[in-house]
Amino acid sequence: MIYRLTRPMTEEDVAAFIQDQELYSRETDAGEVRIIHKFGIAEIHCIIGERTIEVWFDPKKSAVASEYIDALLSTRF
Repeated sequence: MIYRLTRPMTEEDVAAFIQDQELYSRETDAGEVRIIHKFGIAEIHCIIGERTIEVWFDPKKSAVASEYIDALLSTRF
């Protein structure tokens, strides 16, 4: 699922979302993608400076994941 943000993603946003979760990154043609794993509910894929993020989650947990991501994003955006 793609989420549009009200402003570009920053390093501070990534740090706030990570807390004690794992952060992975990979290089792509678009830039370095940061992958934040959130409690086995969702993965947030983002690029610093972009106004969109991609969120992956298990379809069986889609209702919980959607509510969780909405609440998480509302803390920063």
